[in-house]
Amino acid sequence: MNPLVIAHAEDPDGLISRALLLRALLIDDKDMQDHVFVRYDRLVESFQEAVEKSRMHERLYVADLSVNDRLLQAEGDSALLDQLVSGKTLHWFDHHDGTAAHQKELTKRGITVQYHKDKCASLLVAQHFLLGHPYEKMLARIAQASDYPGPMHQPAAVRLGNDLEKIIAVANETMDYRGLLDLACDLRDEKCFDRQMQLSPAWQEQVNTFTRRESQAYAELKESVEMISQGDRRIVFGYASPLLSPKPGPSYLREQYRDIAEVFICLFKPPVRNHLIFICEDSSFPVVPFVQSLGGGGRGNGGGFTLDYDVTPENYLQIKEMLLEKMEKYYQK
Repeated sequence: MNPLVIAHAEDPDGLISRALLLRALLIDDKDMQDHVFVRYDRLVESFQEAVEKSRMHERLYVADLSVNDRLLQAEGDSALLDQLVSGKTLHWFDHHDGTAAHQKELTKRGITVQYHKDKCASLLVAQHFLLGHPYEKMLARIAQASDYPGPMHQPAAVRLGNDLEKIIAVANETMDYRGLLDLACDLRDEKCFDRQMQLSPAWQEQVNTFTRRESQAYAELKESVEMISQGDRRIVFGYASPLLSPKPGPSYLREQYRDIAEVFICLFKPPVRNHLIFICEDSSFPVVPFVQSLGGGGRGNGGGFTLDYDVTPENYLQIKEMLLEKMEKYYQK
């Protein structure tokens, strides 16, 4: 019986850690019953799906997912995590602050946690399973470069990480989990890119789809930008296409407006319900504790929070004012 793999669905680390788990666990088929693709804006629903699917599995593997309070709160007779782990073996690979904060609670539940604040989930999976093939090491480097940007990474790894982010964004715009499973399996089977680290034609076409549409998406985001002063801080708001979720939208805001603001809030159009806040590297705003106060999580200079409803043109102003009010109260603490 194959294990159940539960991993983040919205960035390269989530897809690559899934692919590395498939290689390590010798899962060579493509059965959706062995997978749960988790979006932070559908976190509870995803773990409810995991609980249902886990009834047919004895071993569970979670990767690149921050532990959220909602997973520890009672859902019916018990918390979702308790329902998930009951009678199972569960391994958790992650690098987010939320997982570090709840690590003792996970351990008490019998969950084996592999955590490191400076290593992406893919790298943790590769190290735990002693994956030493050059291809596997390259996958881990791509994920690490994507999650921890900097000049130390190979340019080819950075480029492929950016391309994977675009492919994943196109799939997530319509919540195409079958397409994401295809991507993970091609990464597993060394079919996503060649030895010269060039994407296969099929996946390159997905990048081209993103490229054809991104200029319009960025133009719409730029048109929506509003800068607000709150005390001595300046905050930029933007309203982005789901194509720019999760990181391209807020990254664009920070890069374009970092000289005139320090906090960048990117709200997304439907179906995305997880919204991101980035800060400049020298900002003193406590972005991770703030998004945690909203029920979300993050690390370093950014984080996200989830709303239980869509952000639409009709309620956008109300949500913006709610966030500003909560930020002002947070400053005063």
